[in-house]
Amino acid sequence: MKINCMKTFLLLSLFSLTSCGSPKVVPISSYFDESLTFHEGYKVLQITDMHWSVNTDANHQGAYLENLVKKIAPDYIMITGDSLLGATTSTAEALIKVIENWNVPFGITWGNHDREGEYSPNWLSNRFKNVKNSHYNEVDDDVFGRGNYVVSLMDSTTKKAKWNLYSLDSNSYPQSYNGVYYNYDVIHEDQVNWFNQAAEYSKTQNGSEVPSLAYFHIPLFQWAYSYLENQDGLIGELLEKGSYKTGPKDLLDQFAKKNLLLKNWVGYKDTGFFDAGVSHNVRGFFCGHDHSNDWGSKYTSLKGTAFVGYGVKSGTELYYAHSTNRDFDVIGGSLSTLHGDGSFDLTHYYMQDDEAYTLIQEEVKGL
Repeated sequence: MKINCMKTFLLLSLFSLTSCGSPKVVPISSYFDESLTFHEGYKVLQITDMHWSVNTDANHQGAYLENLVKKIAPDYIMITGDSLLGATTSTAEALIKVIENWNVPFGITWGNHDREGEYSPNWLSNRFKNVKNSHYNEVDDDVFGRGNYVVSLMDSTTKKAKWNLYSLDSNSYPQSYNGVYYNYDVIHEDQVNWFNQAAEYSKTQNGSEVPSLAYFHIPLFQWAYSYLENQDGLIGELLEKGSYKTGPKDLLDQFAKKNLLLKNWVGYKDTGFFDAGVSHNVRGFFCGHDHSNDWGSKYTSLKGTAFVGYGVKSGTELYYAHSTNRDFDVIGGSLSTLHGDGSFDLTHYYMQDDEAYTLIQEEVKGL
């Protein structure tokens, strides 16, 4: 009884500190990294869902990733979550060594599995923050999630941002929503408020809305809405074998009316991030999470139009798909090539896990 009472007291004390204390005042500029220089055709490679675990053959998977990066030769790499699953610190260190060997500037955002290891979330965040070439930023604030930050690609002449790359933590698993449990969490409302403040700050600093890409792990409702409108999309396929049967009822009903299965493993509600993003010139939204999906298309809301799409799962760990329509394994990376006019081209690179590291590509221009 004493132990239970003490636990209750500690939990109540923690709640009072976090809910009743004064909010932390953090300068919005502290979320921005302006150390990278833009050039025409700047290449941002999305790597996602590596899922390194205690069972991973680090030499084999490391060689795969090193060949992928070498063949594509990006200027910046954005890792969009689930890099680790059931990992030890040794597993994490082995992956970090591979990332350092790329010798390419990189950022990272977290997935729903990254923190499921023997280490603490603080250890993981601090370790990646201090890796060579890391642009990961975790500000000590009251905003939900870890690692909400902005990397600005700067014009060397005007010293103003030409593109912004937003990283947001789409979190892991919610406790419940109105008493109902869903599998996956979301980008929370206070994170959307944070994004709006960051975008307004960038607009003030640079004189206009800066074209941007947003990266996170769990897809938004707009992936599903867009798929309802156009199953073919602009690139890729939905190849997940399962379907989301416990997901948000309104989405399930819409899919049922069209005799479709919901294969976009979204969070439990729409918190408005898509509308906030397109209102501030986000041209593309990119996630991971659904390993077998590499589909992407445009979606239009009342606030505007942007591309929404999956990256390409990077490596063979846990599970992946083979596309019968295109006859190759859906593993590799997704490259966005940024232009000075605010448009970008998207190339999905599918690198086969064979002796030749055979590279196949599909492209969409002028997004």
